[in-house]
Amino acid sequence: MRPVPLAPFSVVQLDGHKIDMLYTVEVINKHGEVIRMPAMRMWLIAVIDVATRAILGYSLTSNENYNQTDVLRAIRNSIIPKKPMDFSLAGLKYPDNYGFPSLAIPTVEWAIPNTIMLDNAKSHLAENVIEKLCSQLFCSLNFGSVATPETRGIVERMFKTLEENGYHRTVSTTGSNMTDVRRENAEKDSVKYQITYNDIAQLTEYFIALYNNSPHSSLDNQMPLECMQRRIMDAGMQPCIADAEMKKKVYELTNITEIKTIRGSVKHGKRPYITYKGTEYRNDILSQSMGLIGQKLIIDINPDDISSIRGFFEDGTELGVLTAVGEWGRCSHSLKTREEAMRLANYNKQKNNPFYAPLTELENELNERSINERRARTKAARIRAEQGTELKEPSKKITPNITPISTTHSAKNTNIAESNEEAIRKKKENYTPEEMEAIMNAGSLWDAYKKGLI
Repeated sequence: MRPVPLAPFSVVQLDGHKIDMLYTVEVINKHGEVIRMPAMRMWLIAVIDVATRAILGYSLTSNENYNQTDVLRAIRNSIIPKKPMDFSLAGLKYPDNYGFPSLAIPTVEWAIPNTIMLDNAKSHLAENVIEKLCSQLFCSLNFGSVATPETRGIVERMFKTLEENGYHRTVSTTGSNMTDVRRENAEKDSVKYQITYNDIAQLTEYFIALYNNSPHSSLDNQMPLECMQRRIMDAGMQPCIADAEMKKKVYELTNITEIKTIRGSVKHGKRPYITYKGTEYRNDILSQSMGLIGQKLIIDINPDDISSIRGFFEDGTELGVLTAVGEWGRCSHSLKTREEAMRLANYNKQKNNPFYAPLTELENELNERSINERRARTKAARIRAEQGTELKEPSKKITPNITPISTTHSAKNTNIAESNEEAIRKKKENYTPEEMEAIMNAGSLWDAYKKGLI
């Protein structure tokens, strides 16, 4: 049997879990109306302290599966001091200590774990994750044996508790399995009660705050935050706290660093640029420095928004912010969105077409499929969130409230009315506003004709 650590932050466990609850996103139906329809279930990636059972931090994602960025974001959120959320849902309120270690125990702000236990998921084994955690945060990683979730039983048990005591009690829960009666009408209720992504985010924050303030049998019925405070304050088990240099690394934990060669051509008049993910980047300084062609440039990429990146020379000198060309630089978008848009461009054989807008085409493609495909509408909502835009109903043509010509009139009178309607369209600018108002108030074109208005 493995020894259980006593010191807080000495060993933590991290894993992802698909939440058993549905939410809805906006979709335009065939009538041009904006309605809400169920989206895909979101993922919760959480970090829990083994010694005290306190949840240190988490991240949420609406992607089909969580990736390395979501893993690093969860770890970053468990280190950076927590900021309380503004609850908009009625009845949600933080406990008196706010339910998170960095808020309840100020001495653990910026505490860094010693060992992180993970399973063998691809997002955990990513080279970028291992390099960041080991080389920059100096954490040791324990991936455990394959297909042995019991080695990370604490985080698995935590997910089960959050589900049974939280998500499974909501109106749009999908239950624990396909035969769970609680999943009946989950889709209808998610639409009926207009459950949104933000609603689940607030519920998750609330459930975790309650979890950290609930007695645990493994802690002799102590609460996780109570246990952590006692061991740190009374027993002196103070964790490692990040210094100024380490804090900067934590803030940039999700960023990606690559080395690129500056391209361009004096002969062909091609201004210097660098390429990332099939798109050119440049700024005014780079464009006017033909002597930089061929040199190496270190780029720092924020995967949440790659419309612009930061460039550095090998000696550490900063070149500044480089902006992507075309619509890639005008619209905020994530690395995942860029990759999906480029796949669509390759599929349509439009990759090198200068007049092709991959991001716009991806949005249009997803919007067309969103009425029938849950995955498409989830992705479309994610792209709108990245750009900070909302779905709007298509503009509708406003037609005058004119009563149709009665069928009792002769064909001759009908033809006269049709010809006068055409006359109005052609000579509308010749009528005064008062005359137009009199025509519209006549009831019908035939009545306006009989009154001599047209």
